[in-house]
Amino acid sequence: MLRFMWTFKPRSGGARRRWTGAGRGLRPLGAALGILAGLCLLQPARSSWAAVGQYKVDELSPGVFVYLPEDILEQQGDPRFARPGNAGFVITPQGVVVIDTTNSPFNARDVLYEIRQRTRAEVRYVIDTSAMPDLMLGNEVFEDFRPTIFSTPEAQAAIARYRQNLPERLDANWRLARSMRGIHPTVPTRTFDRPATLPVPGQAIRLIPLGTNAIPGDAAVFLPNAKVVFLGDVFENAYIPRIGAGNIRHWIQTLREAESWNAETYVPAHGAPGGKQQVAEFRRFLEWLNEAVESRVRRGESLEQIEKELLPFRNYSWHAPELEPQALEAVYQQVTGAAAAPRARLSANPD
Repeated sequence: MLRFMWTFKPRSGGARRRWTGAGRGLRPLGAALGILAGLCLLQPARSSWAAVGQYKVDELSPGVFVYLPEDILEQQGDPRFARPGNAGFVITPQGVVVIDTTNSPFNARDVLYEIRQRTRAEVRYVIDTSAMPDLMLGNEVFEDFRPTIFSTPEAQAAIARYRQNLPERLDANWRLARSMRGIHPTVPTRTFDRPATLPVPGQAIRLIPLGTNAIPGDAAVFLPNAKVVFLGDVFENAYIPRIGAGNIRHWIQTLREAESWNAETYVPAHGAPGGKQQVAEFRRFLEWLNEAVESRVRRGESLEQIEKELLPFRNYSWHAPELEPQALEAVYQQVTGAAAAPRARLSANPD
């Protein structure tokens, strides 16, 4: 994957030899046209590199970085997860730890490029905080390093199912097959079902399973020395979340516990990193949505009636507004009888 990345930027020496050879035996005008043609051939590669999307990288603490893509609906990848998720990487004396790999190998190559601007060390570990494709479809980019890819057992199983079911989806939809061309879902190789610490010097990196939230198998990555937490899909900063089958009451409680941790920066799946205030704002959104649906169900209102009253969410002009109906329906199904899913107990100070 690293070799592929560099094909976007041919080495200047090779380019000079090619142009010089093209110019031999030509008149000056022909030589100039040959050089111009060579430049034109190079331009599409630069454009393709830029067309992947816009992003920025922030250093949250010495050696701890977050990749923040713009809110762009991309044409490449799984259209169900067209918004790229955040990613992180930590540079340690033993190598690089990558936290989430965004929604496609094309964006993950941007992450690898940014790593290479700062270190030549190998990527030793990749951590998937979720099985959601917008956070894990870039796993394959780091395969050349033979890293250990971590997730919870539930996330590992969900990613394996996604990969297993993908060929049938591709066969049934040629547009999907075109947009997913060149993407190979890569399943984590090692799991953790209780809090664990990565064996890297200089930076404590704790892996914390969170139980059932947005989907089964969510996890957090807590860096206590840097006071940074990567919360993945459990936290969306000014984005409407995918609630799905996640038990919203358990989700709210998980956020309350995460707010009590000795952390200053919380990295969401989408949106800018925030502090405890931003996590609390997202928790209050879930509390509002749950209470708004519950109170209307108690009055005997149908889903259609509740949708007419609540959609769009007038007090939450957040990104991904197209997910509002799905979020409301998911909560309605829970309130009207969906079984509560079990959730792993968290420690206020995980270790």
